[in-house]
Amino acid sequence: MTARDVAGIDPPAQRAGHPRPTPRPRTGPVPGADEPTVVLPPHDADEPTVELPPAVGGSAASAQGSGGDVAGSESPTVVLGVVAPASTPDEPGTTPGRKKSGVGDGLALSISSALGSLAGFLSWLLAARIMPQEEVGRASAVVSAFILIGGCAQLNINVGLLRWLPGSGRKASRLVWGSLFLIMPLSAVVGLVYVLIVPDLGATASGLLSPGDGSIGVGVLLFVLACAGWAVFVVHDFILVAMHRPWWTVWRNGLFAVARIGLLIALGAGLGAQGLVVSWVVPIVVWTVGGTLVIALLVRRFARRAEGSVLPSRREAVSFLGPTAVAQIGSALLYNQVTLLVTLRFGPGPGAAFFIVWQAVSVVDIAATFYMDSLAVQTAREPLRAAALARAAQRRMMVLFLPVLGLAIMLAQPVLLIFGPGYAEASRILQILMIGLVFRLVVVHELGVRQAAGAALAFSRLQLVNTLLVLAVVAVLPTPPAGSTTDSALLPIALGYVAVQVLSAAAVLVPPALRRRLRPEVKR
Repeated sequence: MTARDVAGIDPPAQRAGHPRPTPRPRTGPVPGADEPTVVLPPHDADEPTVELPPAVGGSAASAQGSGGDVAGSESPTVVLGVVAPASTPDEPGTTPGRKKSGVGDGLALSISSALGSLAGFLSWLLAARIMPQEEVGRASAVVSAFILIGGCAQLNINVGLLRWLPGSGRKASRLVWGSLFLIMPLSAVVGLVYVLIVPDLGATASGLLSPGDGSIGVGVLLFVLACAGWAVFVVHDFILVAMHRPWWTVWRNGLFAVARIGLLIALGAGLGAQGLVVSWVVPIVVWTVGGTLVIALLVRRFARRAEGSVLPSRREAVSFLGPTAVAQIGSALLYNQVTLLVTLRFGPGPGAAFFIVWQAVSVVDIAATFYMDSLAVQTAREPLRAAALARAAQRRMMVLFLPVLGLAIMLAQPVLLIFGPGYAEASRILQILMIGLVFRLVVVHELGVRQAAGAALAFSRLQLVNTLLVLAVVAVLPTPPAGSTTDSALLPIALGYVAVQVLSAAAVLVPPALRRRLRPEVKR
């Protein structure tokens, strides 16, 4: 097929003076009308396509984000095949020529995060049964601290790898090792400074009641290893997904959970808080070392099979990671500091019940966030289908998580009764928070879309505003009078959380709807 066949016009005369041939009669539509689409298939079925509207009325318009319209969408379209840069011809474990839908990426990350959250939920339940409450409280402070530091030190490089690793090609090793060698020392240094400032953490990890009871060197070492290992452990999941190994993340997280709970049962009763800390640190170190060796082999194979290489410039990387890293710090504070504020302001009784309830909320929130994180790698593979991928991710996320929220609302009281009658008093609080998560899913989807598109400032603004509003609700609500029940004490917090999520969802949905409504109709 030649260019004149596509355009539907006749060639001009070959030489001056040569009589113009009689024009052929047209059997197709008149030029300027809605002509049928002409499709030139790409060389490979897996390659993305470029949809280019013809030059009608000047120039072609581009897509307007997820769910956006294309100016001149009624114009005829020519679809041209292009070759995706730095791609592997046929990924191992896939059928040649088979289209990758990207469903497995998000589902695998969601299941992995859910396994980790549920294992944490179960481990705290077991700890409450085999050791005194004071020991559980001291150990939870250590665990919350290194998870917070590890999460902040990732600098959102995990999602950056989802966006950049698929196209890195022969420079994949440089990208992966540069990322890991930045994250690990940073988290270790921050962890060391943190534990020296708060030596009680080192004392707990050393098996001491206070720093004055003996040397805390062992505890400091365990804490630093936990900080550095946890940051890298989480990033490994995203590297595996970017290299088309999403379900490996499920197996590694499942085995990690089994090992951690097994060590807790073996060490918790005898060593108390130190045993609980060790049950986290030892698997983290082992899985981090083993996972790094496996990823070294995978990255080498990935680079050898790739064609070409595309890496972001330093300015592009900083412009994306800078704002989103701040937003990730906000998320870490949301997951790990809200319960501390509740305990300090509302008392240990309501605080303990809220801690368990918040763990259930975090399971769903983190799983949904990880699911939407996978949109970054799907968009990197098929950037020209970003809007369609975003809409598909939204549908699948709602199908996956809305039934979970409904089930949690129905089973709130019997599940909390497992912990004891005092925890069951917060069953209505859990139900209200789950209703808030319905609106939170809208926010999580928008965050994933902005992150995949590289809209770092917009992503960070939405994430930080949502986080700060939740923290503000907990910080400024008046404390309940003495003798208040757990339900009445925590009810304002739950209602405030729902209000924040409703406002955030409205801020996401209403402005685009108004723009579409007020957009003037284009007359042709």
